[in-house]
Amino acid sequence: MQPNRAVPSVLPSALDFESEWHRAAQEDGRTQRISRNVVRTIYEPPYGSGMTDTVRLGPDALVNVINCVVPRAAHWTYVDEEPLITLRASLACDVEFRYGSGPALVFNRPELTLTCMPSLLPLNAHIAAGARQQGIVAVFKAHSFASRFGLLPEDLPPELHAAVKGEAQLGRIASFPIDYRVAALVGDTLDSRLHGELRTVQLAGRLTELVAYALDAMMHQHEARTVNLPRRRDLDLARAAQTLLDRDYRCPPNFADLAREIGTSQNKLKSVFKQTFGLTMADYCLERRVREAQQLLMEATLTIAQVAERVGYEHQSSFTAAFGKQVGMSPREYRRHRAPFSLEFPA
Repeated sequence: MQPNRAVPSVLPSALDFESEWHRAAQEDGRTQRISRNVVRTIYEPPYGSGMTDTVRLGPDALVNVINCVVPRAAHWTYVDEEPLITLRASLACDVEFRYGSGPALVFNRPELTLTCMPSLLPLNAHIAAGARQQGIVAVFKAHSFASRFGLLPEDLPPELHAAVKGEAQLGRIASFPIDYRVAALVGDTLDSRLHGELRTVQLAGRLTELVAYALDAMMHQHEARTVNLPRRRDLDLARAAQTLLDRDYRCPPNFADLAREIGTSQNKLKSVFKQTFGLTMADYCLERRVREAQQLLMEATLTIAQVAERVGYEHQSSFTAAFGKQVGMSPREYRRHRAPFSLEFPA
């Protein structure tokens, strides 16, 4: 069943179920409504591979379960009359959001995020061409977010509490690395064989668990961080270190040497880097290596041993252990379950 592909005369809401699957059809997907609340979009060569489920969880929540590669870049714009809260649990993605003329919010690594979306401000979304998009994205009306999960507004962290009261701050985002629990939950949801309204029931439960993990991470983050934001000098140090780590993450430099190179102490650099990016420098390098490995595993031109070598591991066993801890499955399992369906893998 194909929807009408006419371009809407007004900007749609991010919660508009009908507009979401109209948009998917415009991106060369083949769509069909498989139940009252679930629309599936299938991408087939030459227009991509994989599929996306768009699921309506009542009037105040919409979910996209995404596991696809689309060769063309995609752009669209939303606007809403009231604040929203977005949950993202991504295993792989390359997405950019921009509110009005504000700074871009870039999502390009495995992470769990909660974002507050202010009202009456256009949200422009850009999906990179050819990138693997894999994860769960849910949008909720902010005013009913707490009650939906049996919480009171005062049970929420300050950022979400403000959004629930209609005071969402532009671009306010909480981001956390994916751990094995979230990776396993998202992976199992992507691979689920449940159909129709049973898919809706499953997603409602999975979202509740993901929200619990995100809120728990936010609570611990608030307990750990200081009241003051990093100073400009500290931000400059952290970003200088990030630039050098981006260049050398396959074979990370000695952190004491790195600190001397940018003119600070090792302890100072470790502190400001963690405060700025929410990760230690070692974890940042690990994430970069794993993210590159994920892309290489998708391309089906290298053996797993070759992938390990490409991302800086001398021994395949060390790579497999690090990858499994970060992603929640082995490189072989990731390649088998996550790659475009038409690829044949090397031995």
